[in-house]
Amino acid sequence: MDDPPRASEYVYEMLVDAGVELVVGLPGTQTLPIDRTVADRDEMRYVMARHETAVPHVAWGYYETSGDVAATLTVPGPGDTNAVHGLKNAAEDCVPLVHVSPDHDPAERGRGPIHELDPDTFDAVVKENVAVERPEDLAAAVARGVASALTQPYGPVRLGLPSAYLDAPLEGPTASVEPERVDYDNEAAFDAASDLLDAADRPLVYVGGGARRSPTGQTEVRKLVDRLDAPVVATMKGKGVVPEDDPRFVGVAGSHLPPGGRRVLEAADVVLALGTDFDGVTTDGWSLPMGERRVHVTLDSDDVNRGYEADVALLADAGEAAAELRARVDGGGWDGARLGTAVREEYREALERQGLLDETSPMHAPALLRAVREELPREAVVTVDVGGFRMWSMQAFPAYDRRTFVSAGSWAGMGVGLPAAVGAALANPDRPVVSLTGDGGFMMCVHELHTAVEEDLDLTVVVANNSDYGVISKSPKMAEYGERRFTWSSPSFADVAAGFGCRGTRVESSDELRDAVDASLARSGVDVVDAVVDPEDPTAAAAVDYESDLDVGR
Repeated sequence: MDDPPRASEYVYEMLVDAGVELVVGLPGTQTLPIDRTVADRDEMRYVMARHETAVPHVAWGYYETSGDVAATLTVPGPGDTNAVHGLKNAAEDCVPLVHVSPDHDPAERGRGPIHELDPDTFDAVVKENVAVERPEDLAAAVARGVASALTQPYGPVRLGLPSAYLDAPLEGPTASVEPERVDYDNEAAFDAASDLLDAADRPLVYVGGGARRSPTGQTEVRKLVDRLDAPVVATMKGKGVVPEDDPRFVGVAGSHLPPGGRRVLEAADVVLALGTDFDGVTTDGWSLPMGERRVHVTLDSDDVNRGYEADVALLADAGEAAAELRARVDGGGWDGARLGTAVREEYREALERQGLLDETSPMHAPALLRAVREELPREAVVTVDVGGFRMWSMQAFPAYDRRTFVSAGSWAGMGVGLPAAVGAALANPDRPVVSLTGDGGFMMCVHELHTAVEEDLDLTVVVANNSDYGVISKSPKMAEYGERRFTWSSPSFADVAAGFGCRGTRVESSDELRDAVDASLARSGVDVVDAVVDPEDPTAAAAVDYESDLDVGR
């Protein structure tokens, strides 16, 4: 009889069999059994980040732009808690990843071993927190955890695997990873939903992250939009599912949605919401109108009636539901192309009136975004950090495919843009990858420039530098606290880049920015473009404080 494999080797094989080809981590004493196994084998690539906070963000960007799942690896305690930001972000965005934490031997708990933390700490930040208590349970626990991550609705799973168990021969029975599929009886709901849509004069399709996650979501949602000829509003996580040069595209939901978009939502007699939880960020604190009646498609029953009441609820994959509804409805209704075109044109004219598209020095954020978009090929992959700059990107930076634009959803934690771009570049070595970030967000993850250089990645980082936490300084709430602004004197990001082995360029105009982006795309390596932005720019929400003259055609 052959000797049993080491448990670390068995875990490795289970991950490989599940399709995992990348592990992102930061080594420590407890992680060495896995580190050693990955180093000795060649089926999986190991990428070492520079801080555990970035580890899940790299895996998140990798999945968002490829659909391939990565594993993450940190020490327990501080490593896990540093990774919590990214794990919670992945949970909110329904991104599957397998987070391996080589934990303490259960016999040591409560006796003060290094990095001790109660495993239950992570219950609220992952889809499932699997803590192995006995070595003979390890194989079954890993199989269950990996299957959970890969079962819709997707999400991150933490595997608390004691390091001592990993470093010993596998005990107990083996197991296999078998993702589950839950099918609901939606026949009556499909009948009711198709009746509503067929009777609708003003249907609207509201595209959420579930359409992005669904294997068929992008294709089937676009076909359904064609059938209905309906206007389309996307959530932040649904951005790119329907290309934004489709004339029916109205805008991205949130406080920054153009007023014409609000009018279209208000006028809709049926809103078909595909794969959304109607979170507070996307709905502007649930203040966005959401039509007269609603068909809500989601895989999570807890989402139903939580944000807006549903007239019909469908517990289904967004792509599969879109295909079924397309087969059942006759189409017709609103002139979606007229509405989408009118809303976007009205928005562009408002930005022009405010001078925000002018070629000035320092630049305005919308003009900066336009300049970058014009220089990028359609297939370029873009990641956006969180902050005021991200809000501008929702309306002022068009996306054309679900895997070419990466932004956090309702978790909205800063410091995600650059590590997500590292993950995107790992997943897409033959496509241009650009990180769009404000200076505040960039300072929270600048260390990952070193990861990008060490991994020999091609990457362009555009830093919108206004020396301000603008989304805070310009918040209406600031009026309650006086005139203080959260400003600073930014470092020279070009010099910082050089210290990490990158090329750094400072630009102060749109023309200089275009030249810098073109130069970066034409060569290999990492470029940081320090783009000076007008600190007096309004927020994206303030810029849409105008009256809409849109004829919604009721």
